[in-house]
Amino acid sequence: MRTADVVVLGGGLIGLAVATAAAARGASVLVLGEPRLGEASPAGAGMLAPGAEGDELGDDAVRRFALAGRDMYPTYVAALEAETGLSVYLDRNGILELMPEGEPARLPPDSEWVGGRALRALEPALASVAGAVLHPDDGSVDNVMLYIAMRRRAEGRQSLALVASSIRAINVTSARPRVILDDGDVVEGSVIVVATGAWASHLEGLPRPVPVRPVRGQLLMMEGALARHVIYGGGGYLVPRLLSNAGETVGRSIIGATMEEVGFDSTTTQAGLDSLNEIGRRISPSTVSAHRLKHWAGLRPITPDRLPILGPDPDFPSLLYACGHGRNGILLAPITGEAVGALAAGERSRHDLTPFSIERFATAQ
Repeated sequence: MRTADVVVLGGGLIGLAVATAAAARGASVLVLGEPRLGEASPAGAGMLAPGAEGDELGDDAVRRFALAGRDMYPTYVAALEAETGLSVYLDRNGILELMPEGEPARLPPDSEWVGGRALRALEPALASVAGAVLHPDDGSVDNVMLYIAMRRRAEGRQSLALVASSIRAINVTSARPRVILDDGDVVEGSVIVVATGAWASHLEGLPRPVPVRPVRGQLLMMEGALARHVIYGGGGYLVPRLLSNAGETVGRSIIGATMEEVGFDSTTTQAGLDSLNEIGRRISPSTVSAHRLKHWAGLRPITPDRLPILGPDPDFPSLLYACGHGRNGILLAPITGEAVGALAAGERSRHDLTPFSIERFATAQ
């Protein structure tokens, strides 16, 4: 039997962020889990868009949490590079939210209107629209390199171990919480953290329903950086990305994304590809002739209100939730790690997690 102070279930961005934050506070940590087909961490486009998607974030406390998560990124990726030697591409150039009908009646705080002429000067390849709202502090991150760097950092921590194993069930009613693995082995910890993404609701032994379901998103990568800003509009988005290839910097553009209720099916479809091509065309006609490099899909872990489930179980405080991040798992990975990692290590979190408590679903029933 293996033991640790903290046992994290799930080795994606959220699980790794929580695990390294707990380890940094002196806890011994085990991360359990195996890569799953369709998992969200390496599949997303890496948007950091709490300004552009502010209307979907709900109340002020949720919005503050998301903005704080975005603003952690410069120091977070700098610390990752200092510790691992890996550079993670971070774009804080802003997001342009296209407005075909003209300037909205109310602009979000810190955002500004860019009229059609100024927009064409900024982004000559865009489709003709009345203008756009610039969210100057939003942007994107290379989530694939972020995952690689976070995993390397975890592998280098003496008090942290990554265990590739499938999880059968948990038992939080025993004197010390237990995790039962598929091979029959047992792992004990003072705290268990559920960070299993779209599969969170399938874990046996949970003391209550965890309303997380998978929603497929298909994405398309094209050759060339077809814009200088992340573009939000046309029913989706375009994310330019600079990648290092054999010592040279190459441009890529990611078009996304579909929202499909198909269970755990992470295959791509012609209908999805057609939808992505149409999104790209509506954003920029230049995408029509761009060379297509990759078409893939991932499974977002969605809750009924599209907000994550964070913090302790109300009846079993040794069980912590860090799941259900939906479209914002990349945005919220560092701040979730800081907030839930502190709780896992026995400290108070400096972030208000009340809006994300799993108790909100019991109240709604």
